[in-house]
Amino acid sequence: MIKNRAIIYIHKDKFEYFDETFSKIFQFVFQPNIIQDLELVDGDELKIQLQSFVQTNKLTLTNILFVIADAIIFEKTFAISQNSNKDLEIQKFLENIPFEHVSYKIIDGLKDYKVLATNKELYSSFKFCFESMGFVVVGAIPQSSLGELYRNSQNLSSDIVKYILTHFDLLQKQVFIQEEIKPTPQTLSSNNSDENLTLIRKAPVNKYRLPALISVFVILIGILSFVVYKQFTPKTKASPVPSTIIAPPVTAPPPTIQETPIGTPSAKPF
Repeated sequence: MIKNRAIIYIHKDKFEYFDETFSKIFQFVFQPNIIQDLELVDGDELKIQLQSFVQTNKLTLTNILFVIADAIIFEKTFAISQNSNKDLEIQKFLENIPFEHVSYKIIDGLKDYKVLATNKELYSSFKFCFESMGFVVVGAIPQSSLGELYRNSQNLSSDIVKYILTHFDLLQKQVFIQEEIKPTPQTLSSNNSDENLTLIRKAPVNKYRLPALISVFVILIGILSFVVYKQFTPKTKASPVPSTIIAPPVTAPPPTIQETPIGTPSAKPF
């Protein structure tokens, strides 16, 4: 079980890595051919360079908490009123974030609420690469989760490191929601008191799947019908062609001639 902890503080052009084992901060500068304007350019090359970063600095496996700098977070505050539709306001705001996939967080107040959003793909790419090497990523939090004292900090200082390690377990509850597609207002939760709003992504329907299934079904029905017909239809025997029988000629027997004997007169008189 991994016990050591680490912090990755993501900026626009680099990230800072603090390793609890070494008590030292390392830097990883983003190259334009890998990450540019917070957009991932080449994921395979990023993985290669991160592996080299870990090996070169002899980093041990840790539990990593990502911190996203305020400078790369889109933030908007919404006033709470009777006429406001919180779910719809959040959806419209997220739709205007210039990234295909967005991670976001909602912070509720008494009179207003704040929505924070950032590029999900950037964090997810780092997460995937480190986890493929055996590290454990516990989540990503916005810089504002560290409190007002560190709100304007531009770098990962020793004071921030101490604060994060002291509140490591508590800060894990302040992570961004990792979502990709924003649904229609009908699919949003109606519970406005939740700090985090979960969005649902539905898999697209393959438009070619239904016709193919119908075709297969029709073919199977045809085959089954033929088998049933052959199985239960009695076989009829062919009637033999009657042969012509020629009766033998009937020969009439010659008439029988019966000869009546001629009596002789008696010699004796009556």
